[in-house]
Formats: sequence, C-alpha cells, structure tokens
Amino acid sequence: MNSFIARRHACLPSASPRGEPARQAPRIMRPAQTANRKPQTGFTFIELLVTTAIISLIGLAVYSVFVNGISAWRRGVIDRTYLRNIRFGSEKMSRDLKNTFSFSNIAFEGTEDSFGFPTLVLVGLESNKQEIESHYEVGRIAYFYDQKANSLRKEEKTYQQLFEEEEIGEGEALVEETVITGLSSLKFSYCYLDNATGRYDWKDDWKKEEQDTIPQAVKIEMSFEDDFIKEGEFNRIIFIPIGTGKQEITFEQEITFEQEITLE
Repeated sequence: MNSFIARRHACLPSASPRGEPARQAPRIMRPAQTANRKPQTGFTFIELLVTTAIISLIGLAVYSVFVNGISAWRRGVIDRTYLRNIRFGSEKMSRDLKNTFSFSNIAFEGTEDSFGFPTLVLVGLESNKQEIESHYEVGRIAYFYDQKANSLRKEEKTYQQLFEEEEIGEGEALVEETVITGLSSLKFSYCYLDNATGRYDWKDDWKKEEQDTIPQAVKIEMSFEDDFIKEGEFNRIIFIPIGTGKQEITFEQEITFEQEITLE
C-alpha cells in the first residue's frame, strides 16, 4: 500500500518550496505554413535563351543594313570618280587628235588597239644655268591598249626617237603615262570616205601604204572589268578637223558629253 502511494506521488508534479505546483517549460510555437504563399518572380533559363536569340537577330539585321548602305555609298563614290577619270582621259585624247597635222615623215597609222599621229610635243632641255628650258618640237603621240595591265596608255616621242623604227609602246619615250585603267577590251575604228560610193564608212586599221591621209574621225569602244564598272561600256567619236575629204557626218553625232555608259 505504501509503495503504491509512493509511486503515485512520484508521478505528480513536484511542488515548489512555497507549496506551489511546478511550471512546465514553455513550448516553442513555429509559425504555421500558409497555403496561399506568394510565388517567386524571375525568368527561366529558356526565356533568357529566347530573348537573347531575338535580340541577336535584330542586331544582326540592323548591322547588315548599315554595312550594305556604307558599301553602296562607297561604290557610288568610286563609280563617279572612275567615270570622271574616263571623261578626262577621253578629253585628253580628243585634244591631242584635234592638234594633229600632216607631216610627210610621220604618218597617221592605226590598228584596232593602237594609233599614232604627228603633233607637237613639249621637250625640256637643261641650260648652262641648270635650268630647264621647254620648247615644242615635231614628234608623235600614240595611244595603245596594254593588255597586260588592262589599261589605255599614252606615249610621246620626239622626231629623233622615231628613227629607231620601234613599234608603239616599245623603246624609249619622252613621256609615257596611263590614261584609263580597268579595261576588259578596247577597239579603235577610223572613218574614211569611200570614193566608189561617196559615203563615209569605218575601218579597223589605217595604214599609210593604203591611205596616206588623216581619217575623218576616230571611234573609241571600251568595256570595263566588273570590279570597276559592272557591265559598263564607253563609246565616243572624236572628229579630226583636218581630216581629208568632205565631212558629211554632222558634228551632232560626236559624243562629247553623252557617253554611252551602261551601269547596273
């Protein structure tokens, strides 16, 4: 009996020294998780990849338009500069041809890719004071097609230099320069009066053995490489004032400022 009472008292909470019942340790209350938690904001990895791809495509398109615009602008500047050089070169040729004259020892001769004619050339001589004195002498100016360099070249020779009887473009020359570059083909034609029909026609060569005169006009037909002018052609007729025979071709046919240049 006493043991039962002792076990019962052991199960009861112990009293404080003042006779008050002992307090139990407070429990730590954890906040309950709510079902309506606010979802986290942000981008997924796939969304970032798609956005990056779209921005890259837009940037590439803008860059392509910009590069193409710059290229077109540069191409236009190059074409205008090149066409200006063509006109300048043809005007130089026209001026030289119109200053030619008849000279028994220097004949006008021409082929499909070259021609030469008598004219005055500027010669410079050194004096005793080491100064260059310039004067004009009778000589020959020739224009010829350099197939290796794809260019139209000009040479000037004095009367003494012509005694070596070298071909056009060979030997020592007083002046030799490039007039037009970037050619793919070049052809010269010469206008003459057909005595049989009384009409003017064109021929591909002008030999002094066959016709010891000066042609009525020289026609230039040039085409250019794609790197310079795409599918470009330049045609011009240069009339020679002292050309032999009655000149029935009107000067309105001379293409001075209306060069037939085709651009694509």
